[in-house]
Amino acid sequence: MKSKRKMQDLTGSELLDSLKISENFYTKQENRVLTLLLKGLIVYLVTAGSIGGTLTATGTAFNQLIFNLVVFALSMIIGLIYYNKKTENVGDILYFIAILFFGIYLGAYINSGFYAWMNDVIGSASVYFDLPDIGGYNQAIKNNNLTVTIAACYLGAVVVILVNMSVAKRMMYGDLILDALIILFLPLYFKKEPSYLYFALLITGIIFAAIWKSTGRYEKINNNSIYIRTKKEITYTYSFKAHLMAFAQIFICIVIILSLLYVLIPKDKYDLHRVNSSAKEYTDDLVETFITSGIAGFFNRYDNTAGMSSGRLGGVNSVRLDYETNLKITFVPYEYEPIYIRTFIGGAYQPYSNMWSVADPTKLNRNEYDMLNEEYINRNPYSGRGKMIIQNLDAEFAEYSLYYSAKNEYIKTGSSAERLFYPNYEDIGATNNLIMSEEERQYWLSVPNDNVPSIINTLNKINIPQNISALEKADYIKYYYLNNIPYTLRPGSTPYRKDFVNYFLDTAKKGYCVHFASAATLMFRYMGIPARYVEGYVFDYSESSKTSINQDYSYDDLYEGYNPLGEMPVLDAELSDASGHAWVEIYLDNFGWVPVELTPPSSDTEEVSGEGLLSRLLNRLNSNTEIDENNNAAGFNGLSIDTVIVRKIIVVILFVILFITVVYYTVVYIVFVCRYNKADINTKLIIKYHSFIKKKTKKNKELLSLYNYSDQLTMLYDNDDELKVLIDILNKAGFSNVLINDKEFSYCMNFFKKRR
Repeated sequence: MKSKRKMQDLTGSELLDSLKISENFYTKQENRVLTLLLKGLIVYLVTAGSIGGTLTATGTAFNQLIFNLVVFALSMIIGLIYYNKKTENVGDILYFIAILFFGIYLGAYINSGFYAWMNDVIGSASVYFDLPDIGGYNQAIKNNNLTVTIAACYLGAVVVILVNMSVAKRMMYGDLILDALIILFLPLYFKKEPSYLYFALLITGIIFAAIWKSTGRYEKINNNSIYIRTKKEITYTYSFKAHLMAFAQIFICIVIILSLLYVLIPKDKYDLHRVNSSAKEYTDDLVETFITSGIAGFFNRYDNTAGMSSGRLGGVNSVRLDYETNLKITFVPYEYEPIYIRTFIGGAYQPYSNMWSVADPTKLNRNEYDMLNEEYINRNPYSGRGKMIIQNLDAEFAEYSLYYSAKNEYIKTGSSAERLFYPNYEDIGATNNLIMSEEERQYWLSVPNDNVPSIINTLNKINIPQNISALEKADYIKYYYLNNIPYTLRPGSTPYRKDFVNYFLDTAKKGYCVHFASAATLMFRYMGIPARYVEGYVFDYSESSKTSINQDYSYDDLYEGYNPLGEMPVLDAELSDASGHAWVEIYLDNFGWVPVELTPPSSDTEEVSGEGLLSRLLNRLNSNTEIDENNNAAGFNGLSIDTVIVRKIIVVILFVILFITVVYYTVVYIVFVCRYNKADINTKLIIKYHSFIKKKTKKNKELLSLYNYSDQLTMLYDNDDELKVLIDILNKAGFSNVLINDKEFSYCMNFFKKRR
């Protein structure tokens, strides 16, 4: 009876009002110095890995022991600065003063070391782009090992600040990746990999920061307590021992993985199968322009149409086309060959001034026209006479002459004019006795002495036989261009103090019609073939989308006499700046001046095949940039950034963002998988439940205000027997020391799956 009464007295009694933790629990202190040194270790790993990796990738010699000791010491110092507010404020000021002092005191060594490294980068670029004699920087101090070591240490002193900003308070490992990519960009771009050791240091530092970030125990605190009490929870902060152990494990794993990769995939085997991405190929022109011409190479130095400006050369970084109609021509087709309309004829080439002078009018005789006119009057059965109507809708003020036509007046914008011409068919025989005078021949054979070495070097490579015709020699030059010098609308400006033709043939080895025509003109002249550089417009019959039949004129209105094509309809053709072109004319005895087409590929227009609507629209947004030729560094009348460059920069930025995003989520996923695999069955179930409920909160925000399994699940589903079983299992897994069994785990997983 007594025991029974005691049991009744205990009924309804509260066993515990609240759970209290001893205040001594919160007094446990972590060694903050060790924690900050551990963060300093991350700073060292990323800084040394990035800078050391860059220098070793380019093969730049420096004292690696001194460099690593200095960067390690600076990393530890910059880490300890954050011990408290006072040390942070005072330490930052003193550190910046020290940087300024050593920057001034060792300025000559730092500059020389940086120039030594840049010369190695330029050397790598020369090999990558096949650019001989690209030049470099002059160094005031020639001891590269000393100057590069000092420059690397000084750069390390600056970089540790940037890296520590990402590590000390936020552990922003994404920023660390971006910092490393910026430093390593140039050598990696030129396929120069950092040394094995520095790459291992860099990867270890970034992964260690990512894992530390994922634990959420990286925030800066104002005291050194291991446990911090808040209103809702007790937070565990740091453990130096645990983090140091994690670092050691990460480093060992990285070394093992890299070693296996090095053994299983040797570098020579990897290089053999490595293929450039389309994004990298797209930016090659941009990087090459920067390496060879600097920032100035990204701007056009004068107004131009399709890259041409009446004989001025080398000031066009990229050809910008608006595809708006410049000329409209009305004519009767009289041959299958393209129609050439000349706006400029160059006489003497001026090296280093990079321009063709306007041809001497006294050397522009019209003997062919006179002879063909006479044959027409004498009713030669192979003689014909045509008339072309040219309307200048939005083009420059120029003559717009045809082959074998009389001297014509200039046509201003908004006006039109007729051009009378006589086709020079081979069977007509009108010019069989046509021979150029010796005075004229010498004028059209002039080659500046400054260009002779480059011309000879190129002709030796082409190896043209001497006993063949001028047109056959033209074929040799054309094939050489086709196989060795690619066509591009983005050639980059010719660097200051460089000659246009020499730079094109010896260094750049890429260009558009202006480059090919200028160099070929001098090659023909050197071989004793009279030649001249010509600019204008070219119409090809394959451009059917730009032609239409004219109903206002009849065949007889615009053509009479012999026509190998027969009676043809009158055509209207629209010519835009995409039809702008530069070509070479060579003089053939007993025939006269003939156009020679040498620009690869086989297209006669300047339009890039396959250019889409977006590219055209972007090109139309371009405006011209003009720089005073007499002032190479100033005199801007307008400033226009090429949208091609903008697009390239956007592609690079998007690629970097995508790369960082992929790396971030990959690391997060790896950390999650590792934590999940190491957890017991109770923890695994709770992890799965939180993942399940997190998705539900996206549609039902009220779940955010509920904190236990029962309330959350009851809000979502009817409180039936199945739900009660689930809640009991979750409570058992979350709040007891008893492990659930596999059957209970499967029951919960099936529940989540059915209601996903």
